[in-house]
Amino acid sequence: MFNKLMSNLGMQGVQVNTCIYTATPQAGQVINGEVIFKGATSNKNINGIFLKLMTTAEVESDDSEYNTALTIAQWHISGAFELQANQSHNLPFSIQLPFETPITQVPCRLNKTRVWLHTHLDVDWGLDATDKDYLQILPTPTMQAFIQAMQQCGFHLATVDVEKGQLRGHGFHSTIGCYQELEFKPTTFFNGINEVEVSFVAEQHQTHVLLEVDRKFRGDGFKSLTIPHQHATPATLVNEIRRMLGI
Repeated sequence: MFNKLMSNLGMQGVQVNTCIYTATPQAGQVINGEVIFKGATSNKNINGIFLKLMTTAEVESDDSEYNTALTIAQWHISGAFELQANQSHNLPFSIQLPFETPITQVPCRLNKTRVWLHTHLDVDWGLDATDKDYLQILPTPTMQAFIQAMQQCGFHLATVDVEKGQLRGHGFHSTIGCYQELEFKPTTFFNGINEVEVSFVAEQHQTHVLLEVDRKFRGDGFKSLTIPHQHATPATLVNEIRRMLGI
């Protein structure tokens, strides 16, 4: 839950609370909640209410890097209305997260991924709110099975972050303007492998995986596979990973 006292942000006394009732959703899951708002001392016209799903992504520009906030998805949950003075209203909502929503709940040394909901009241007389309601996004069973398989193959998850841009693999590409990278380090020597960066591009019935393999003296190479969700088990993925990496 996050609370916003809009009077501190030029909202002239309008109070808004956005409550999320789905605690730890998975990417692609429907989450439920409601926007609770109370009018000020006079009637106010609201042009509309929007929810934005956002993340922080790393941007590479020339020789520098910086982070920026990106909107992954947006939902229009209310049209124009007049907010009566001192009146309270509840606006329930159900929204489906994109299947490519970055995951946040992963065990690693450094997790840079942040995902949050931003509530925007479209008004002509005030400023937008800037509060963030952070979400805890769990890996899907397919993602979790792949992470476990990488660990069983002798890799540990070191860092996780989100990068701005589009990811392309064999027969698939990302669609939300950014992609997540899970950086795995080997726990022993594997054919000169320094690290393997894994990115998921999930869909409703399958998950595409792109692996960027960094080897000593050989540079980067790319491997990709598509995993039907009904076939996603660590045991089957271990053999596939070993085959792709040559270990």
